[in-house]
Amino acid sequence: MAIEPGTQPKPLEPRRLNSSGEETAMDLLLKFSADKAGATAVEYAFLITFIAVAIAASVRTFSSAVTNLFAIPWP
Repeated sequence: MAIEPGTQPKPLEPRRLNSSGEETAMDLLLKFSADKAGATAVEYAFLITFIAVAIAASVRTFSSAVTNLFAIPWP
């Protein structure tokens, strides 16, 4: 569904209301599951986490080799 430039999308209307006139928990869950706004942020968070774990693992694996490579032998 395309939205014309300069117009606001219509807000989702609640499907069910409880006795006090508020949305039900099921309606809130349905709206939350349909919302795709945070999906990109979550994907970036997973990507950054994966890269950080890979860097930490490589530092732990190669730290002694790099230390020995740049060690200055004492005469």
